[in-house]
Amino acid sequence: MLAVLKKELNTYFRNPLGYVFIGMMMLIMGFYYSYYTLYYQKADYYYVLNACTSLILFVIPVLTMRLMSEERKNKTDQLLLTSPISTFDMVLGKYLAAVVLYLIVIVVSFLQPLTTIIVFKGKMATEMLIGGYIAFLTMGIAFIAMGMFISTITENQLVAAVITIALFSVLMLTEGLYAMISTSRYVSLGCLLAILAGVLVLIYNSIKDIMTTAIVGVAGLLGILVTFFIVPSAFDSLINNILKSLSIFTRYSGMFSGKFAFADIIFFLSLAAFFVWMTYQTVERRRWN
Repeated sequence: MLAVLKKELNTYFRNPLGYVFIGMMMLIMGFYYSYYTLYYQKADYYYVLNACTSLILFVIPVLTMRLMSEERKNKTDQLLLTSPISTFDMVLGKYLAAVVLYLIVIVVSFLQPLTTIIVFKGKMATEMLIGGYIAFLTMGIAFIAMGMFISTITENQLVAAVITIALFSVLMLTEGLYAMISTSRYVSLGCLLAILAGVLVLIYNSIKDIMTTAIVGVAGLLGILVTFFIVPSAFDSLINNILKSLSIFTRYSGMFSGKFAFADIIFFLSLAAFFVWMTYQTVERRRWN
């Protein structure tokens, strides 16, 4: 894993990509810092981090688009897949390299609130500053995992970047969607069945095992139908509540208040772990094929 991590970090800094990523992040963060802190005289760095939320939706795809797709395009993935290193170590090494680059931006950006405190003698709400940085970090590493997974399904870096940006944009645009969906139990049942179908397609595309997919499908279908007939009231507003609990940006915004729950951090870390696992499954299947 360490060998892959070092290789990926060297690759980032041997070509302009790493410098472009860091430069774009720092340029925009510096602009918002000047705008809010110097122009409007607002000491809280919360405003800068919150304004940069949309930035990572477009910059992280630039960071992740080459992680897997470049290997496939250059056919160097065959060397990695036939090497003694395990698939999981390879995937984790690539993922951690992107996370390290993201951490560099976060560490360097911390010089800005320090400047406000030390040079301009500004006072900041510590809870909001810490909460903002934790939110910015945890959502970032979750989005990096998503971008890396998308990079595994295409060998074109531009396509990977466009799909990743589209996914992030959809996640942002669908915030509050739960308030627009009917609370009917039948709507919830139909949505669950549609979700189950989507999950089955995803499972089959990942493992190419029709038997395992069928077992999961039958078990899921029986579980949904039995629960619906035994406890139908449980399906009232079910989809609305699920969407609200899974709302990425609602959790992200809540962490900025400084009163975030530990469950919010677990949510983003679990999301990152899920997409790293999905990437591992996809690459492992390719290795055996």
